[in-house]
Amino acid sequence: MFSQAQWRYLTHHLDQLPRDAHSHRLRFVLPFAYATGLRLSELVDAKVGRLYTMPLRDSLGVRWMLKVRGKGGKWRAVPIPEGVLIALGEYLTRRGLPPDPLANPSETPLIARLGGNEPVSPSSLYKALRPLFQGAADALRAEGHMQEAKDFDRATVHWLRHTRGSHLGLAGVPPNLIQKLLGHASLATTSIYTESDEERVWQELANLEAADAD
Repeated sequence: MFSQAQWRYLTHHLDQLPRDAHSHRLRFVLPFAYATGLRLSELVDAKVGRLYTMPLRDSLGVRWMLKVRGKGGKWRAVPIPEGVLIALGEYLTRRGLPPDPLANPSETPLIARLGGNEPVSPSSLYKALRPLFQGAADALRAEGHMQEAKDFDRATVHWLRHTRGSHLGLAGVPPNLIQKLLGHASLATTSIYTESDEERVWQELANLEAADAD
């Protein structure tokens, strides 16, 4: 998984890429995959017809949700943040479609092949994201961050799912909510994201060592 600093670096790296069809698609795919924590198979299976809105309980407005078909054909509802919805509208416009997702045919894929509106295959999406990770690795290596570069060398699409779970755990989100988002059958699987942060232990010891040195 990516640390919070690595995630910020990756999003910054993406923002620096030339504006072409490939990078425009990634500008939706990356925040969409991160925000939802979907598996690769779930990402390519997502369609606009599975998006829906629900009124907010305590204020005017609606929340956007996506019905996701997960492992074993089990369905779950995943929130779509406003930023991801905006990115989707821009991506749909780039594909020559109405920016309002619900104005499109229900079978329209959220992620499409380049130059069209046909669904993308899992292998194609995997291959589309690998150069992004590799480019970030090369940039980090050029800056002297060798260990971080090695992490990006190994990164896959599934890292985005683990990154989302990890970041939610660090933010104090209850394990049962992370479980619902990621579609884990067992809460024990989700617990890997909510264990005590080893870096905090390392930092506390480093602070004590520095204090002793003074």
